[in-house]
Amino acid sequence: MSDPNLLAGRYRMLERRDPTGTSWRSRDELLHRDVTISEVRLPPPGPHRDRLLGQIRATAGLRHPGITALHDVISTPDRMWLVMESVEGRSLLQTVRADGPFAPERAAEIGLRVLDALAAAHERGVHLAATPDAVLLAPGGRVVLTGIASPVPADELRDLGVTLFAAVEGRMPDTGSQAGLRLADGTPLADPVTGSTGSGPLTPLLDELLAVEHAHHPDATSVRLTLERIAPRPAQRGPRRGPFVVAAAVTAVLLLGGAVFWLWPSPSEPAEAAPSITPVALPTFFPDFLNRFDPCKLISKQQAAKLWLEATPFRKKATQCDWNTDDYSKPGNLEYSLTIEVFPYTSARGAHDDYVSFLKQDRERTKVDTGLPLTRIKPETALPGVAEEAYTVEATTQLAYYTGLVFRTANLLVAVQYERGGAEDGDRSTRKGAFTVTQRILESLSRTK
Repeated sequence: MSDPNLLAGRYRMLERRDPTGTSWRSRDELLHRDVTISEVRLPPPGPHRDRLLGQIRATAGLRHPGITALHDVISTPDRMWLVMESVEGRSLLQTVRADGPFAPERAAEIGLRVLDALAAAHERGVHLAATPDAVLLAPGGRVVLTGIASPVPADELRDLGVTLFAAVEGRMPDTGSQAGLRLADGTPLADPVTGSTGSGPLTPLLDELLAVEHAHHPDATSVRLTLERIAPRPAQRGPRRGPFVVAAAVTAVLLLGGAVFWLWPSPSEPAEAAPSITPVALPTFFPDFLNRFDPCKLISKQQAAKLWLEATPFRKKATQCDWNTDDYSKPGNLEYSLTIEVFPYTSARGAHDDYVSFLKQDRERTKVDTGLPLTRIKPETALPGVAEEAYTVEATTQLAYYTGLVFRTANLLVAVQYERGGAEDGDRSTRKGAFTVTQRILESLSRTK
């Protein structure tokens, strides 16, 4: 006999997460994991309901570390219960309330991660809120959008402007409609004040994002470039994000999805010869690279399909593009991802110096940014004849296995990382894929005029 205290005979609702009772901390008794269940009241039949249902369906296909995963949906005639990933942490609003405003550099870093999540949602046609109470700051530095899709497209960049303002000022911007930012129970976030107190280098951007006239609002690319100039440089943040950081998206799928692992030959078996890269003639300088090249177009849709990747990548930032697996229904060890990051410099010397720095950091790395231990399967190995200097490395966190390749040509540094789920790579597919992608990039660069 089913338990009448379980929703859909499976989910035990433990306590309200908000005073309105629309979000509950819950327990999945079938899979023995914590979840968050949100109640969504459906509009009357018509365009608004149809759009909301379409957004929820699209949300189910989202896989991104910056967006809470949707596990299940329970439908009734007038409402839906969304069973979502449970993420520990506090909202940005709660954090500022408890600890005070952030430095502009930290706020900019949070803003960049929110932009990454919004871009991933847009790839699926989903619009998410990026308000201070919907931005969750989780342990380990993870920034997560927790809001559900809206039947009406949100003004996401204005929401982001409000969130950044709240982060550095400790209050809501005075738009004439709200005197101050409040928690759900009505508690003021901070006493209303006048004038800017800590926006600093973010002030011009916030003025544009919060402008009343939409014509004065910047586009997403301009916002990203501004935030990248303000956010801490990789060297200031400890372990850098690239070129070789095991993708959090694959890690999350493995942890939450219970991926199936097939048995492969041991990595200790003799490895086959490294795939070859055919040398190509390359320019001696790349002027104004980012205005002439799009990192997301360095490989074609057809080439992505041959690597078991979705055709359309999402732009992590102006210099980086990521491709996810083409099919999340596959066993975890058959899900692949790719990252291409390009670093243009004003001189070949600058590119060489950072190449040396990257090589040194990869040799010394023992953990990924999320804290997982990193085991090198094949140490950093030079690749003579590939551009002017290049190296490759293979490593695993036991949850994901990747091959990385970094090369420098003239004033350009390029990092490639091809990854699969699981602890091993018995058929050496990540190695083959990384070398194939590098060959394609070199061929693209050779056509530069």
